[in-house]
Amino acid sequence: MTGDHVFLDAETAWSGARSLTAAGQDLAARRDSAGAAIAAASAAQPWGHDAAGQAFESRYRAVESQVLAAWEQLAGYIERLGDAAARAVDDNLDTDSAAARRIEEARRERP
Repeated sequence: MTGDHVFLDAETAWSGARSLTAAGQDLAARRDSAGAAIAAASAAQPWGHDAAGQAFESRYRAVESQVLAAWEQLAGYIERLGDAAARAVDDNLDTDSAAARRIEEARRERP
């Protein structure tokens, strides 16, 4: 932004939006692969079933669920953020075009 003017490089902004969307999709894929592997490995309770293993399990499972859910939610948020950024670029361009049309119409109406 320079003074009272805003310059939007739409191609760069759309590229950034696509990158955000792709990052969210990549994070979701990693959650689906690595996160699923973590959940599968921990299901066998490799820390054992003795008193120490049970104590660990009683605290671990809730944390694991929270981390995996947060991972999934973050991936979705980042992907939606990319989609929202692309819509914002479109909306800005549409608004700019509409304003330009109104200005041009007003110029033609003036004698």
